[in-house]
Amino acid sequence: MIAVLCPSRGLVFTETDILIDKVVNHFDSQVFRSYDKKIPDAQNFLVEEALKTEAQFFLFIEEDVVPTFEQIKEMVNRNVDIAFVDYGVGGWSCGAKNDKGEILWCGLGCSLIKRKVFEKLDRPWFRIDKSLRLNDNKWIDVPMKYGGHDIWFFTKAREAGFKITQVAGEAIHLRLDKLGTKEINNGLHIIEKKPSISKLQVI
Repeated sequence: MIAVLCPSRGLVFTETDILIDKVVNHFDSQVFRSYDKKIPDAQNFLVEEALKTEAQFFLFIEEDVVPTFEQIKEMVNRNVDIAFVDYGVGGWSCGAKNDKGEILWCGLGCSLIKRKVFEKLDRPWFRIDKSLRLNDNKWIDVPMKYGGHDIWFFTKAREAGFKITQVAGEAIHLRLDKLGTKEINNGLHIIEKKPSISKLQVI
């Protein structure tokens, strides 16, 4: 069984929801959503809820990330500890590698994680109260300005012996450019794609 986890602060893009429907219709799965919790409370809450089920895989699909269904199937078929699909964040890859090509961390937005990873790691799995200082790879008591919960989690997962595997391709990363005009029938929201990956993070 797959637990599909969709952390949201109140807005889920329709394309993301359509993809989640495809997953539910194809796999033995259950969807968990949050809509009123901030980062990282939403992520920790969803994992706690999913652990109450028999799910052996936890599939994170964030509210603005749209992989292909084929990429989801590939992540499942790989049957690895952690699999992810990359997506652009300001043109940068959401993942980071070292000079040996090993994946140090990735974005949580489209990731499939085995249950045993959460069972082995200490709670809370996701934190933003510390930052990773890259020049000496030490965690310091400086809160993350935005996000960073995925860097904490995947770093701790690697330290516990779990490997991160990348699935080929790139997920679409959407953005809301403008809300539709109220009380006008054709007042569509303006939704665009964030820049594709053009820069890789090598740490």
